[in-house]
Amino acid sequence: MQSGRALSDDQRQPWLRAVAGWLRTHDAEGGVVSCSALRRSHRDVLVAAAPRATFLHLSGEPGLVRARMESRRHFMPASLLESQLATLEPPEEDERHLTCDVAASEEEIVEGFLAWCRS
Repeated sequence: MQSGRALSDDQRQPWLRAVAGWLRTHDAEGGVVSCSALRRSHRDVLVAAAPRATFLHLSGEPGLVRARMESRRHFMPASLLESQLATLEPPEEDERHLTCDVAASEEEIVEGFLAWCRS
């Protein structure tokens, strides 16, 4: 991704397996992982390892997302945003998830997600 090329699903598999392994070892007590998990099949790998996995799907206007990406140092260049959005399969109703707008503050997102998890 650093080179400006999007990853294929095959290239994502080692990372997904590593994240799934971490989730498996922390399923009982819980933990937080940041992972794009763009496709349903990616999230299914994570849920197979940690059945209690809950997803916070951050969604937002592409211009805002691009502006934030360009304002920070990150391994993924903003030029890949379009390919990421094209690959994205938003969570479906049968997936345990909450969708939050990234226009909200970090505090609002975290508090909203925690409240949703407690409900």
